[in-house]
Amino acid sequence: MKKILNQIMLLFVAASSITFVGCKDDDNNGSSTNTDREFMTMFITDNTRGKGTSYPYNCGLDGAYPHGNTIHLYWYGVDDCAGYQIQMGLQIKVSGGAEAWQKVQGTSDLLLDTIVGPKQLDLLLKDLQYSTNYRFAIRALSKKDRNIKGDETTFAHASNWFGHGNGRQWQEYLGITTDDRYPTPMAIYVNQAETTENDMHVYFNTNISQLGLNLNDDDDKDKLQAYYENFNIDENGNLGYEYLTVTPSPNNPNSTVGEKWKKYKITDEDRARGYVVVDGLTANSVYVIDVIDPRVPVDIDAKYNTCTARSDGQPGEPILLSHSELMAQAADMAIPDRDAKRADVYGPKADKYNAAPISPTLHDFISNTNYAEGQTFLLEGGKTYYLDGNDITCKGFVLRTKPEDVAKGLRARVICGIGESSDIFTQAKEGRQWDGCPYSMFTFGRSPEAGEGGEIYMKKLAFYDIDFDNPECFNYGDQKAGIGTATGNYFFNMFSDGMAITLDSLVMENCTFKRIVRGFVREQGPNYKLWNHVLIKNNLFFDCGYYSNGAGGYCWIDGAGNNGKTNMLADFKAIENTFYDCPFPAFIKQQLAEEYKYVDNPKWNITFSNNTLVNYNTRGDGAIFKLTRTPNGSVFNVENNLIILCKQAGDQRKLEQYGAYVPDTETGADGSAGHITLNFHNNWSTNNDLTNGSIFSSRAFDNQKDGFGNLVTLNKATLNGSLQVSVANISATDLLISPCPPHVAATAEDQHMHRADALDGTATTAYNVNLFFKDKNNDIFTNNVGAARWRK
Repeated sequence: MKKILNQIMLLFVAASSITFVGCKDDDNNGSSTNTDREFMTMFITDNTRGKGTSYPYNCGLDGAYPHGNTIHLYWYGVDDCAGYQIQMGLQIKVSGGAEAWQKVQGTSDLLLDTIVGPKQLDLLLKDLQYSTNYRFAIRALSKKDRNIKGDETTFAHASNWFGHGNGRQWQEYLGITTDDRYPTPMAIYVNQAETTENDMHVYFNTNISQLGLNLNDDDDKDKLQAYYENFNIDENGNLGYEYLTVTPSPNNPNSTVGEKWKKYKITDEDRARGYVVVDGLTANSVYVIDVIDPRVPVDIDAKYNTCTARSDGQPGEPILLSHSELMAQAADMAIPDRDAKRADVYGPKADKYNAAPISPTLHDFISNTNYAEGQTFLLEGGKTYYLDGNDITCKGFVLRTKPEDVAKGLRARVICGIGESSDIFTQAKEGRQWDGCPYSMFTFGRSPEAGEGGEIYMKKLAFYDIDFDNPECFNYGDQKAGIGTATGNYFFNMFSDGMAITLDSLVMENCTFKRIVRGFVREQGPNYKLWNHVLIKNNLFFDCGYYSNGAGGYCWIDGAGNNGKTNMLADFKAIENTFYDCPFPAFIKQQLAEEYKYVDNPKWNITFSNNTLVNYNTRGDGAIFKLTRTPNGSVFNVENNLIILCKQAGDQRKLEQYGAYVPDTETGADGSAGHITLNFHNNWSTNNDLTNGSIFSSRAFDNQKDGFGNLVTLNKATLNGSLQVSVANISATDLLISPCPPHVAATAEDQHMHRADALDGTATTAYNVNLFFKDKNNDIFTNNVGAARWRK
């Protein structure tokens, strides 16, 4: 049967190879006119064979190995070839296509580079890293060549590579993701409060009894069973690890650690004490910490939970990013992790906006142990800077305009989405970063390096007094007008395979955000994210969203809902902000999927107060709050908000406003419903464009189907105040100087219908808005409702 299968494969490849040989040669095997190559092989997948996902010879995880971290590769045979060369890399390293694969050659990022004989048509890769997205490439080798790995000149007649495709060439690459690891006991942790520049306390949990399991909970029972099945645990419940290892993170490979901690035998005294003090550290460095059971033969399974921790350090004086100096150096500055020249990729648009690059500085900061976490970088007011896009944040910093410039009324502008390269922006039309390309200004966290686990810990990430903009980007209106494809950009996005993250403090204060089209903060990936404190204060959001006809894209704060330990709302404050005509869905979305349970009994403490919302989202049913399974003990403070709908005469746009979708609270282990506290006070709207006397078109705060009102009726919530939004006896146009969208929409999909260039009346274009109070003799003004900046 296998012989017949191989013959069919050969016929297919022989028929297909004429096309492959005639294609442009994107590898380094000589001239593109060389037709004296081997026929091209391919991995067998549903894309390349069309037998469905259950076909037994498809590449994928091998079901014979129950942990889900063994991959089986199959490929088409090529008659009379010399063999096959197979390579493997991490998705994050090689997904950019042939250039990215070329860059990892000869480095540790090339995780596999092997040659097998001509009769071998499969390869088993056992015991790989869990929860990791791998990419694979293969080529057929010629008998005319010597085929010496590392010497590309000896592969002159090899076939083209299969597997060097990028995101747009979806049939020309093979990516396989290993499963999550089975439940793992939390055997070690670090108390960051005790960490110094030179040492850290590593604590041990040595017994099952220390893991906080509730044996009346089915999930905890399942965990306990998995612990006993996969780890050596004695009859007294003692965990079987014996060694502690501490190594510098790949972020800072040159950092030091005391020699004995590289593989330290844990003593009985250490176990009794409950911790050891690891010394010999380098300041401002991240370390990867493991405990290992040497009786387990597989390295990845011999480890318990992996812990990462950062040694302490004192931030230096604020660093000024001089615009003139950066401009003078720009042409010679590298693009992080790329070989392309900065002048070629970003130069034309950077010249257009007179923008200086700051990404190289922020990238160097991550691995440079001379700079402590918490370093402040100052930008010059009145100057424009640019980000490359997808700038990684895994070490806390502060980015702000110089306070003395702010005092003079000058603010720095930071733009993004100005690159142009078909090799880098592979999903963009003609390589233009702003034309349909998915990117973020910043990436929250990072992907793990090969074999790396653990979490990222950051103290503070803060942005003050900056005008963020993506001036070249397109929205759905532009797309309908035929000038480009809606840009898939965000302020913060995350990698789907990103590491777990704990961020103590996130601050965005007194900034403006423009032309962020697809989402503001998007959480994704299976690993947990913990935000201990969030402050979004006194910001302006305008000319954002409109990714698709019905608003589309992601919510402002968009939770993935696939990890019960994630909590981004523990202390979440959005105060004194203005949201102007930005069609995104909900402001906060957190909906934990039914198959997950909350971990560590989280609580949400959400404050949404003194915000001004004008045409918050008129294109869809995105409520302000979109939350399910709200945890027991959560608190909502929703006070002093002003909500307005308005448009000019003849404007054909719909005006809709939705309040809250909160259908339930979390059910406890004992079956009882979670109970929350609602502090709702002094929320107002104007009296125009109402629906049945309410600013809400549907899903009002007090609605009895799936709103806060229903939770109060069911005794799942205690209400202090009123869920009603009071209606003032004044219209929007009488209250504010010029609140209506400047563009009068002739249709529901006009190109410029959501445009605004300023909200304070200072724009010199046709898209000027002025939200300062015109009338101060009304309930809204006298009750101090909305963002205070408009009261002046």
